[in-house]
Amino acid sequence: MKPHLLPVIISPFILVFSRVDSRSSETYKFILVYCTKIKLNQRFFGAKCLTSQIAKKSKVLVVQPLPGIGDIIWHLPHLKAIAANTASDQVTLLTKDRSLAHELLLGTKYIKEVLYLSKVSKNGQGILGGFRLGKFLKPYKFDQIWILHGSPRYGIAALRAGIKDRIGYGIGWQDAFLTSPYTMTRQDMGLGAIKKASRCLELNGVTINEKKPQLTLTTGALNAAKTLLKNNYNNTVGLAIGSSEPSKQWGAQNFIHLIDSIRTKYQSQIVLIGGPDDSAIARSINENFESPDWIIQAIGLPILEASAVSSLCNICIGNDTGILNIAAATGTFSIGLYIASAPQNDDPLIKPIITAEVPTLSTQNIKERTNKMIMDAISTVSGF
Repeated sequence: MKPHLLPVIISPFILVFSRVDSRSSETYKFILVYCTKIKLNQRFFGAKCLTSQIAKKSKVLVVQPLPGIGDIIWHLPHLKAIAANTASDQVTLLTKDRSLAHELLLGTKYIKEVLYLSKVSKNGQGILGGFRLGKFLKPYKFDQIWILHGSPRYGIAALRAGIKDRIGYGIGWQDAFLTSPYTMTRQDMGLGAIKKASRCLELNGVTINEKKPQLTLTTGALNAAKTLLKNNYNNTVGLAIGSSEPSKQWGAQNFIHLIDSIRTKYQSQIVLIGGPDDSAIARSINENFESPDWIIQAIGLPILEASAVSSLCNICIGNDTGILNIAAATGTFSIGLYIASAPQNDDPLIKPIITAEVPTLSTQNIKERTNKMIMDAISTVSGF
């Protein structure tokens, strides 16, 4: 039995919708205030909402505002599943520019366009921010939105933009602005970001067929990566030396010791992969070995070219960073050094290095990730 909405008029200007979920026996009340008059519309009610969601939409927006590159990679299966349920097999993605999604997803056919939240007024937080965002979205004339986040301001924005079908987590006040009757309960609040997104799709009848993230590269990016690497080595090891936080950085000396061990045992080609901010640590590592030709620096490359470089490596090892997730999403077996938080991505191609005897990851020093632990992990990979 589906949950339904019971309207109760409190005053000529206030309407309360009480959501009754028969599955959890929970009732939520939300106040919608109209400054002029109450606009009773069928789409607030479950029957209308379900009918409209069954029909595939052409112009679908997905909001995924978590800022990291890894956040985009983790949500690729969700984006693809939603796109498969549209009339066009494509969605528009609204996210933050720090994710580099515009460049990262150039080869991803099910992404029609990437919009950045930074295009809206800088004062985009809170209720007023929701109205500003809605004004920004209105000209696109989206007819369905999936909000993969719990903030109510994205629901406000969707309502302001005139998007008829509004689907999201619906935990707390966001529920007042959604049309889907299938939203999460308070028991779902403790789920991680990926599990929340998966739960949202499950509740709304969308099946995720892709069980791990898969990133599609462009031919141009692959060709550029091939010109960078040398092909006269038995294997190539990529090192993701960047980090978004100091506590996640393993450090130049640790990478140097690891390279020593890898070169002694496997004589591998080493590729240092990182962003512009990682040039100092890359230079330190390179100079320690007197700039040999077997160390390739892939530092500050366009994100899709860096992704292509990681795809050509036999293995990628590194800090808990975007490139590590990208490498696995391109099919490269990866070994991750996790310290600040537990791995959220259950990608089978990522082997996390976690010290079992340390009870909490948050207080663990990343320098405890020893050379031996990583070398032991490498020895289990085919080809080494």
